Amino acid sequence: MTTQDLLLGDITKLKIDLDNVGMKLPPGLAGMYGEISAWKELEKRYHKKGFEVRFGSGASKADIVLVKNNEKINIEVKTSRLKDEGFGTGYGFAVNIKKCKNHKIAFEHPKKGKIYGDFCYFDFVLVITLSDNLEPTFYIFPNEFIKKHEKTLRNRSTRFSSHTHRLLFIEKEKELNEVTNFDRKMKKLKNKFKNAWYLIK
Repeated sequence: MTTQDLLLGDITKLKIDLDNVGMKLPPGLAGMYGEISAWKELEKRYHKKGFEVRFGSGASKADIVLVKNNEKINIEVKTSRLKDEGFGTGYGFAVNIKKCKNHKIAFEHPKKGKIYGDFCYFDFVLVITLSDNLEPTFYIFPNEFIKKHEKTLRNRSTRFSSHTHRLLFIEKEKELNEVTNFDRKMKKLKNKFKNAWYLIK
């Protein structure tokens, strides 16, 4: 049994224990479960291709780094369970710009004022939806996709008020201003990126 399996098993057991007393697994642990699931999946797929999979690498701003010779692929991991929020019922993933010396997107944050940064700290966003029993489904979005739709992905949701951008997978929409036409388009568009591991190379 791998380290990842042991860690995932511990979180699963904790979830069962919490369910038994009417409590919910905290968001931080659900996020950790997603990151470890991503680590396990990437290890399975890319170790045999000669990549070292570095999880939680302190030298990178991204969550996971694939390293092969002098090549590095930075992967940001985002996890969500099905929830009922301001936008409706679905999955929400917060994505932030981060400070960069070479690129500067200007973003007017409703709480923090003007923020400058970019998405260049990752090459891919690995989005994970978790079922009720923590079964992960993976979606791989290239950096180019996020940059292309940067203005459309700017945060409008009260749920992500501390973040600059977000992806929404809406299953049932509420009639609120924070839902955009692009969010509605993502209902179908996301399937193009489901298990799109071929993009990471």
